Amino acid sequence: MKNLIAALLAVAMAGCSSVGKPIARDKINQVQVGVTTEAEVIRMFGVPSTKTLDASGTIVLTWVYSRAAAKPQTFIPVAGVFVGGMNTRLQQLTVLIGKKGRVERYTMNDAPGEVKYH
Repeated sequence: MKNLIAALLAVAMAGCSSVGKPIARDKINQVQVGVTTEAEVIRMFGVPSTKTLDASGTIVLTWVYSRAAAKPQTFIPVAGVFVGGMNTRLQQLTVLIGKKGRVERYTMNDAPGEVKYH
């Protein structure tokens, strides 16, 4: 019985994974082009996933969050192969900081999705 419980727990834990922290959509409206500073966006969203400098001297800050969770139907014996899959979500926020240290432009992508096994 203990082995069965351990096996079920392992399967359930393997059914979900995520990378990063969810990006708070309500904070996006607080970002103001030409006003908000680099320090302020980092306070709002945390340390970015990546920080790069492009050829023009613009700082590019990117935050990424992704999650995949197995659908409950996936665990139905035999039928799970045909009706199962994963629910997914991908969020990416990219903020460009100009030479004056303020936001020049930003984009937010938030894409829920689904992966089917068949």
